[in-house]
Amino acid sequence: MLQDGVPPVALDLCLFAIPFLSPTNPPTPPQPAQIPSGASSVQGGTTPRKRKAPPPPRSPLQIQGLPPSPQPSPDPPAQSPEPPSASPQPPESQASAQGEDEEVFEEIRRLRLERGRLLQKIKALEQQHQSALSALEELSQLKQRLEEAEAERDRLLEELKGSHGIGASDSEDMDEMLDFPEKLLSRRSRAAQDEDTPQADTESAGRPVAPGDSGTVAELRKQIEELTAENSELVLKVQMLEMFEKDDTDMQTSTSDFVPIAQYETLRTEFEALQERLSQAQASDEASSVAETHGDEKEGGADAESTEALKEKLRGLEEQLASSQSELEELKEQMHLGVLSVECAVGDIPTAGAGASDGGPSQEAQQLRARVTALEEELAKRQGKAGGHSDPESDTIKQLTEKVEELQAALSQKESTKEGEETQSGEAVKGLRDKVSELEAALAESRTSGNEGGAGGDGNQVRRLQERLGELEGELKKCVPRSELEEVQVTLGLQCEQLARERADVARRLNDALLELERLRPPPRGDEEEEEEEEEEHSESSERSVVSDHSRRTLAAVREELEVARQEAAQALDCLCAEREGRAQDALQLKDAVPLSKHKEALSAVSEQLAQTLQELQEEKNHRSQAEEQVAALEAKLEAMQDAVPKEEHEKVKAELQRSLQASESSAAAAQDAVTEKEMELRELKSQKAAEQGLISKEDHEALRLSLQAEINAITARFNDLTRKHEKTCTEVFQVQREALFNKSERQVAESQLATVQQQLTELQAQSSHIQELHKGIQESQGLVKEKDRKITELSKEVFRLKEALGALSPPLGITSSSSSSSSPAHHGNPGQQVALQNRIGILTQQLQDWERKHKQVVTVYRSHLLAAVQGRMDEEVQRLLLQILRMSQQGH
Repeated sequence: MLQDGVPPVALDLCLFAIPFLSPTNPPTPPQPAQIPSGASSVQGGTTPRKRKAPPPPRSPLQIQGLPPSPQPSPDPPAQSPEPPSASPQPPESQASAQGEDEEVFEEIRRLRLERGRLLQKIKALEQQHQSALSALEELSQLKQRLEEAEAERDRLLEELKGSHGIGASDSEDMDEMLDFPEKLLSRRSRAAQDEDTPQADTESAGRPVAPGDSGTVAELRKQIEELTAENSELVLKVQMLEMFEKDDTDMQTSTSDFVPIAQYETLRTEFEALQERLSQAQASDEASSVAETHGDEKEGGADAESTEALKEKLRGLEEQLASSQSELEELKEQMHLGVLSVECAVGDIPTAGAGASDGGPSQEAQQLRARVTALEEELAKRQGKAGGHSDPESDTIKQLTEKVEELQAALSQKESTKEGEETQSGEAVKGLRDKVSELEAALAESRTSGNEGGAGGDGNQVRRLQERLGELEGELKKCVPRSELEEVQVTLGLQCEQLARERADVARRLNDALLELERLRPPPRGDEEEEEEEEEEHSESSERSVVSDHSRRTLAAVREELEVARQEAAQALDCLCAEREGRAQDALQLKDAVPLSKHKEALSAVSEQLAQTLQELQEEKNHRSQAEEQVAALEAKLEAMQDAVPKEEHEKVKAELQRSLQASESSAAAAQDAVTEKEMELRELKSQKAAEQGLISKEDHEALRLSLQAEINAITARFNDLTRKHEKTCTEVFQVQREALFNKSERQVAESQLATVQQQLTELQAQSSHIQELHKGIQESQGLVKEKDRKITELSKEVFRLKEALGALSPPLGITSSSSSSSSPAHHGNPGQQVALQNRIGILTQQLQDWERKHKQVVTVYRSHLLAAVQGRMDEEVQRLLLQILRMSQQGH
């Protein structure tokens, strides 16, 4: 069965097994459509009378698509739709081409999606760039407005300086510059005082006074009015100073550090003037008390009544002062809220915010001035009414009360400025309040004592009050610079933190933008998508190169734009930082400044000391030169008299000279050290003077600030340029590294692909050689089949001839027995030959039946295996048959 029936089935199975050997192509049934034509062509040469024709696909020669030929064709299955035997590699190449097409299409789709995302991000970055440009424009406008405001302020200060007079000293000019709002307010309060003074004079003139002390009472009234006016003026100054500070912070966005020191200086000078006036009042009080010791009891009773009335009026005035202070606190809070709202509105609408900031404080200031003037008028009226009934003791008490009220106002001001520092200055404020309460108790005791204590007791109380006032003043002096310094430190710390946050935010946004650009893939060309699709279908490799070049150019352009935007933002931020630092340094210099008179005194003292030290050094140099000359002369004499002088004297002289030389050298070294110390002190004083010159001459300070700002800008620009170059080199290096890594990864991928392709190629070569061997074995089996078919046809022809001969030899059915009997003798000699022929015919028919049965079995096996192969299975029997065919083909070779 293996030698007779296997080769036709083996041929079909080998042809069908080729798709299974390929890893990519799916299993397809081999050429069933060509079987009928092959069967009909083969069956045309045989006689269908004695044999039953097999079904159409069941012929043993069905695989042969051509008529039999002695030379077997090398490519018989060329007519099939899949030519596996003509070239072994086309299925692999077709599958790889199809896979590459799919990968290319997927890459194109991904690139288009990434291009869309990149375009969106580029638009977002352009919008951010435009918003940054608009913000820079607004910032430049705000800077310009700030410069205009500063120029206007400088112009006003210069005009004010010129209006105060040419003959004033530098210290007075500096005080006028620092006390601009106070002097402005003092003018207005003086005008109000001048208006109120005639009214008080007219009211006091209409009342009857004692003939003995009319002059003293008039003087005391004037002093009381002046003290009251100064007290109200101080309160108004404090209020307007706070308003001016808030306006200044609104304009310059930085705290005015030098105003509190100027305020403290003005308060101190005015307090000294008040002390002088108090001493004068005390002297006049003592004189009047000595003159009035022998007064009558009526005057004493009238004085007691006037003292009680004055106490009541004083209490009323204290209540009014408390109410005015509460109203002042409310106005401060309203002004603070207005300033905050204006500062919040400046960021969105600068012009509207500026208008609000100018309009709000001006209205509040007008209301405050009106209220203060009303209080001053009322106070002046009440003082004028009570002036006729006062006496020197009540005047002194009133002066002390006014001073206490003034100190209370100063304490309330300090408390309002120290709201954020209650933890540090709580004890000092508590001590001041205790002392004020003690002063008030002493004042109450002095009031209740009345005329009982006499002039001696009043003088002791006044002295005690003066001592306590001095202690209170000392504590106030200690408190003021410390609090202001802490305020400056807090404001500078907040500004530095804000700048650090802004710088960190800008750096974070720039880093995020750079990281996003690094993550992005480069987009393909712009709007010609359909043309790109057609070109990508025809030329894929050229498309990739062009897209990569264009995407690199686009990415480089975007990076340059982003770098320019980052540099502009960094420059703007650095300029802002430099301005704020410069202002903070100026504020600190102004904060730590000393008066010009003290500086000049210290400088003159140091210069005198330096001149004295230089003179001493010159004297020491002269002494040293003289000593050196003496030493040289003595050495010359010693050399001349070396042979005549004894050795002992020579040693003595030498020792004395060495001692004198060492003494002169030590004195010269000490003088040199002193000179160096004095020079260091002189340099320090010069530096302080240079710092003070910023206070003395604002033009020099501005010129120095502008020059330093220009140097800072140049250095900053150079630093930014170097930073830009460094970042550019870093980006180039990073890009080169990325390209190298990308090329390395591509090379590794290509090498891996090449290795896989080579492995597949070797496998395909082995498979092709295997298939070629199978093909040779199939061709040899085809030759054997053809030989067997030829033998079968020859046997069938011989059987046909034998049948015809047998028919010719057998008698016809219609002939009689006579003819048969007559013919029998003729053929009587051939009965053995006929029997042999019949036996051979039977054997041949039996062989044909066996061949047909075997053919049917082979066809059924072929059908079963074909169906199994179509369903994706291959039995072990088929595999063994294929291996057997291979071994047979190898043995045939």
